[in-house]
Amino acid sequence: MKRMIKLVCLAMGLLMLLTACSTGTKTALDPKNPVSITLWHYYVGDNKIALETAADTFNKSVGSEKGVVINTVAKGSIAELEKAVTDSAKGVINAEAMPELFSCYPDKALEINALGKLCDLNVYLSEEEKALYVEEFLNDGLFDGDQLLVLPIVKSTELLYVNETAWNKFVLEGGGDANKLNTWEGVYEASRDYYKWTDNLTPETIWDGKSMVGIDSVANYVIIGNKQLGVEVIDGENQQMVLNREVMKKVFDTYYGAMSLGYFNAVGKFRSDDIKAGDLVAYVGSSSGAAYFPTWIEKDNTQAPIDFLALSYPVFEGGNPDAIQQGAGMSIANSTPEKQEGAAVFLKWFTSEARNIEFAMTTGYLPVQTAAYENADFKASLGNMRAGGAAQKNIAAVYDIALNQIMERDTYASLPFNGSYEVRTILEKSLEAMGESGRQNAATLKAQGLSEDEILAQLDLNAQFEEWLSTIRSQLDELGISYTEI
Repeated sequence: MKRMIKLVCLAMGLLMLLTACSTGTKTALDPKNPVSITLWHYYVGDNKIALETAADTFNKSVGSEKGVVINTVAKGSIAELEKAVTDSAKGVINAEAMPELFSCYPDKALEINALGKLCDLNVYLSEEEKALYVEEFLNDGLFDGDQLLVLPIVKSTELLYVNETAWNKFVLEGGGDANKLNTWEGVYEASRDYYKWTDNLTPETIWDGKSMVGIDSVANYVIIGNKQLGVEVIDGENQQMVLNREVMKKVFDTYYGAMSLGYFNAVGKFRSDDIKAGDLVAYVGSSSGAAYFPTWIEKDNTQAPIDFLALSYPVFEGGNPDAIQQGAGMSIANSTPEKQEGAAVFLKWFTSEARNIEFAMTTGYLPVQTAAYENADFKASLGNMRAGGAAQKNIAAVYDIALNQIMERDTYASLPFNGSYEVRTILEKSLEAMGESGRQNAATLKAQGLSEDEILAQLDLNAQFEEWLSTIRSQLDELGISYTEI
């Protein structure tokens, strides 16, 4: 009897090994009985169309041959997608079933993996296949040294986008200095100069100048600003947040001061919208957003064409020229062996050199395989874009700057830990709230006719900085996230 029990246990154990994602055992797909794979993503517009087109091409070719059907489902914004995935993984009441494949950032992958819901992609990629990817991109999805939970699909960095038409007018008539756009301190000064120039155009009214610069991702601004100045504010190695007072003060003063006085601004949902409305001249945003930079602005109820300029990401004075490396990859959920393998087949096809170039070039992202950058089709596509319409020329200009930034400068992606996603949210929301509060308080002081120095003195940047740190500490304590202050 004991021998029979042992044999049954052994058989059950063997069955578990054969069906588990981490064993390396692949179940043969059957074209006669295709598996249906649901892919959740956050792409919109041209990006959404490009993904749907790619999935359709796959389904009619490799998918048909292997027995895999990919069904793409847009889940809205990245925040909406991540909430849907999290609810599914946690089994929240009325949540949708977990998708077999979904767009995912590393910090979210770590959280979902802690629930036992993710597949280790090492099972499906050989060492030779992994060697095809840009090492820094692939490493972004590695955890605990060897678990590959996120496969890179496309990547991006952040750049400074400029309405060159408005900027050139400022240079000619207002003394704008392009050299100031290399550093954050210089960007602050240039924005102040622009505000004062536009303010002086209507001398009868004080403090009615125009804002110059916006920031798409305030979290990235804080994270990469810290990194440029030698601090990893999200310290994945030690599972904590690092509050370096000196560095955080420099990052805070630049943003808070500029937002309060109106030198920086954020009006619409996206900073590209602010460019189109004429509310901004420049903004810092993802290199993948080049296609959304307007080719005209609304002026006097008419469309006025504008030229486009892309510049490298600004660096804090004395800092290292680090720039963000970002972009969601895709993760495979633990499901059945057939579906896991089917999802992996699609991912390898989708990120193959030729296919990935097509998707990346359509969406303005960077390909993830090393050989893509020397690919003749990639170079030919760039050439065609340079000779194309205004929007295509914008994308080509961004590729030139982004590729140089990725290849020549230090790109950085913070190492996530449990809670790092919440840290990003805290950094973003708390600093945005401080900036908005400063703007409202400054508006009252402007109405009193105070000077810039008097307004900044009244705002008391030191006190506001302490309030910001206090807010961060309070929220970290509430969530049980560790931090150190130096």
